[in-house]
Amino acid sequence: RQSSRPTPELAERDPANQLLARYPARRLTAEQVRDQALAASGLLCPTLGGPSVKPWQPPGLWSFSAAGDYVPDEGEARHRRSLYTFWKRTVPPPNLTLFDAARREVCVARRGSTNTPQQALVLLNDPQFVEAAGALALRVLAETQDADERLSRVFRRLTGRAPSASELGELRALFLDERETFLVAPADAAALLASTALTLPDGAKAAEWAALTTVASTVL
Repeated sequence: RQSSRPTPELAERDPANQLLARYPARRLTAEQVRDQALAASGLLCPTLGGPSVKPWQPPGLWSFSAAGDYVPDEGEARHRRSLYTFWKRTVPPPNLTLFDAARREVCVARRGSTNTPQQALVLLNDPQFVEAAGALALRVLAETQDADERLSRVFRRLTGRAPSASELGELRALFLDERETFLVAPADAAALLASTALTLPDGAKAAEWAALTTVASTVL
């Protein structure tokens, strides 16, 4: 395994990486983005094999299809690896398509890689990612009482590294701002709880969880 960060000597000797002196930086694929969120949150179902599953997709997706409307699965089927997601070639999963997954109508030798505002909106609003962020927040709340440690664990689980001092400062500011918002408007925290099928009896704890969920969604 090689780092994608070149040393000054290698950067001078091989600036274009023609000698493969470092591992080329690359983004996760569409399937890996979703699986990474589920794995970091502890929701990922490890079962191998079996039939395809139907995780959440926008309502009415198949409304004009002869196969009938799309009905999402319940239970652990929602958290299977993206490899098992049911794929209708004429109506592919939107969240995977937005992250450059091939449409499977023709053979694709190499996927493209884009950065679009829609991708950020998927990570912040798609119920699958909101649920994963909420589960990760709940997991971190149970592990430690230290606020900065909680933020560091969220960041590390989602990125594979510890946050820098400046990154931790930005996360802390976001967390404090969001927690204040949810304390003033507890109904918003309750709505977020309901959307992820979780229950936290204490209002202050719910606000802390909701703020940490927002941080996790932002890091994603």
